[in-house]
Amino acid sequence: MNVRKWLLAAAAGAVLAPLSATAATIVQYDSESIMLGMPGFDSALGTLNKVTLDVSVLKYRVWILTAPSGSLTGSTASVGWTVNSSWGLGGSNFGTPGLSVAITGAGSSDVTFRSGPSSDFGYFQVSASGAGSTTFDPASFVSDRRVYFNGFDNGFYGDPAGTAFTNLPVNVRPIPASGACRLGSDGPLPPFNDDDMCGTVRYTLTYDYTPFGAAVPEPATWAMMVLGFGLAGAAIRRRRAAGAPATA
Repeated sequence: MNVRKWLLAAAAGAVLAPLSATAATIVQYDSESIMLGMPGFDSALGTLNKVTLDVSVLKYRVWILTAPSGSLTGSTASVGWTVNSSWGLGGSNFGTPGLSVAITGAGSSDVTFRSGPSSDFGYFQVSASGAGSTTFDPASFVSDRRVYFNGFDNGFYGDPAGTAFTNLPVNVRPIPASGACRLGSDGPLPPFNDDDMCGTVRYTLTYDYTPFGAAVPEPATWAMMVLGFGLAGAAIRRRRAAGAPATA
C-alpha cells in the first residue's frame, strides 16, 4: 500500500471509529420547609446510571439557664457554646442504608436572667450546620411518581451530650428546651414539628443518565479525523505537483 492509500485508510478509520454516548444530567432541588417533591426519572429519556443526593443542613435549638431564685435576676451572662451532633435520613428511603450528616456549630450568647416562681432563668439559641451525600439504586427512581425526602435532627428533643458550654456563672444549670428551637421576644417558640422554624434542610438530587440515540465522536476521534484528512490531502497535492509537466 503506497503512502496515499495508507493515509486515506487512516482517515476512513477515524471516521468509522466507535462513537461514545453522551452523558447527560438532570439536577433537581427541594427543601423540608417546602416539600414539593421532585419528579422521578422518565425512562423515555434514556438509561439512568446513577442517582446522587446532596444534603445541606442548618438547625437551631433553644437552651434554658436556671439559677437559684433571686441570685441573678436582671444580670446578663455571656455563655460560650459548641454543638457536635447529627441529622439523619432513615434507611427506608429508596433502599438506602441511611445517611447521617454531622452538624456542628460554635458561638456565644448573651443571656439575661429573669425572675421566676422557683428560680431565675434565661434563654439562648444555638445553631449547627453540615452537609453530606449518598447514592441510591437507580432502579428505585425510574418512575412517574414524585420523590420526597424527610430527615430528622437527632438533637431536637434535647442533646446534652452533643452541646458543651463555657463561662457559665456559678450555680447555673443548662437545660435543653425540649420541643423548642427558636426564640421569640417572650421565650422559646414551640414548633409543630422539628422542621417548623427549626432551620433548613436542602436537598439536591442528581440523575446521571445516557440519552437514547445520543452519540458523538470523542475528542480523540475528532483529532484523528482532522489529522487523517489533512495528511491525505497534502499527499494528494504533492503527488499531483510531482506528476505535472514542466513548463519552459
